[in-house]
Amino acid sequence: MAEQEKPVVIDVPQEKRRQQKDHAYQEDADLRGSKGRLKAIASEYHVDARLQEVEQEDLAHRSANRQRQVMQKQQANLEAIIAHTYDHCHNETAQTPDPDWLVRFFDLARNIHGHAMQQLWAKILRQEMLRPGSTSIKALTLLETMTQREAQALQRACALSSTFGQDSTKKLVTGFRRRQGLVQLLRPEPPHKLTLGHYQLSYTDLMLLMDLGLILRTELESGVIEMQPAMPFKLQDTQYMLTPLHKGMRLYYYRFSPTGHELAKLVGKRVHTDYHHAVCELLAEGFEMHSDVGDTVNTHA
Repeated sequence: MAEQEKPVVIDVPQEKRRQQKDHAYQEDADLRGSKGRLKAIASEYHVDARLQEVEQEDLAHRSANRQRQVMQKQQANLEAIIAHTYDHCHNETAQTPDPDWLVRFFDLARNIHGHAMQQLWAKILRQEMLRPGSTSIKALTLLETMTQREAQALQRACALSSTFGQDSTKKLVTGFRRRQGLVQLLRPEPPHKLTLGHYQLSYTDLMLLMDLGLILRTELESGVIEMQPAMPFKLQDTQYMLTPLHKGMRLYYYRFSPTGHELAKLVGKRVHTDYHHAVCELLAEGFEMHSDVGDTVNTHA
């Protein structure tokens, strides 16, 4: 039996956050000011010559020193990713990825500094050895430009994702409506909607993912969901079958883009229990829901 994939948590470990916080309090007061902070940054990246009072080496030497330091950091990044990949391997049957893919992978991965993001890139490399073609160059290029905050927003969105019908693309279901007949036009039903911001995916995060091209900008509406046969609806790790209680039922949702769906497969193993329960309670108002273990979720049938 294949070992179940563990999620890559795009976060700073609590102990490391505490150490960083303690270190910040211990910094010299001058360093907390903008000038002191800039000097520290410039010194780390070897571009502080004009901020120093003592005579410095000539420009050519300073440039060479900086380039050497950059290359050393990039080498350290790649070696760390390779080490993480090796730790994740269990001697499964593997192949050598496409040479062009590997060249592009290393070219992009050398600039990945954070531990959590390096773990994610290690997972990508291992997956590509096991299943060549799993991650496109386009997805790699976008991932290389993403900050840790953006990757965390994607992970939060993945924790709320679901699929339904025959389409396997991940979606964020926000509610449903009944087709407007004459009675509904005269006496409109209240909206059946959820607010994603209540479940750790703020409107700002949603807009951020849209700007990155990971989620489509428009909230979509499904086609009419037929009474028979029941429609498959997979919410996080649970498979349900939905049967509308009324004719003309449709779902509202945001759809992941092809690249967003591709990256979601790398980070989307976490679940949000409160959102799961909220979606089930909401859909139970308009659908009969049977889970894959035989339970009936609907309370209005």
